[in-house]
Amino acid sequence: MIWKALADPTRRSILNLLKKAPQTTGEISQYFANDLSRYAVMKHLGILEKANLITFKREGKFRWNYLNTTPIQQTYEQWVSKLMQLRALAGQNPDDMSQHNKSITTTTVFVETKINAKRTRVWEALIDEVPNWWLPAFNHDPKTKNFVLEAKLGGLMYEGNAVDKGLVWASVIGMDAPKVLQLKGHLLPDHGGPAISFTKIELDRLSKESTKIMISDTLFGDIAPKTSNDLSAAWQRILDQGLKRYLEQDQNRS
Repeated sequence: MIWKALADPTRRSILNLLKKAPQTTGEISQYFANDLSRYAVMKHLGILEKANLITFKREGKFRWNYLNTTPIQQTYEQWVSKLMQLRALAGQNPDDMSQHNKSITTTTVFVETKINAKRTRVWEALIDEVPNWWLPAFNHDPKTKNFVLEAKLGGLMYEGNAVDKGLVWASVIGMDAPKVLQLKGHLLPDHGGPAISFTKIELDRLSKESTKIMISDTLFGDIAPKTSNDLSAAWQRILDQGLKRYLEQDQNRS
């Protein structure tokens, strides 16, 4: 829930406002008056409240909103330890982590594309036919022979050549077939990290024969300046030149 709340730039802006001082709902609505209705602001506040990132107190007709830093601090402490492990795996000294604390950031990229195929067919290809559409250019090891997604909770997404050589990209943390797949992974330093990633893949049925696939990828860590743009371009290429091309060529052959 906390990652969903932090992924939206408006909600991050609300948290930045509350970091300065408590605000009434009316004051927050006024700040966003040029872009959002009061109703939309209240929806954002509801999501932040469910994530326990804000608390509120009523005084007469006013609702005062307060920042709750505890979940953010707990999340920071939890994932910084993971980032230190990633540095160690990459051959860097975890003791140097203190030099990078100020650069720990969160960023989210969104990409989408329309595929001329039934949603059930897109889901089938996404889950069971990864080696047929995955682009080898994005493998960590250019000699990788196989790319696997174990379609079950706790399953792994990984590349490998043999039983003793490979790399785990992510693990499956959520599924709602044929609509949603959620992954938790990592980004090593030589790929723009170290960072922890939370990837959500959603399939929206546009019509009987077409599907919109959307990917949101949230990174938390010591993220290189170009990583966000590079990641967005990579996911778009994987969707358009990989999954979309594979499925639509398959449709044309049928």
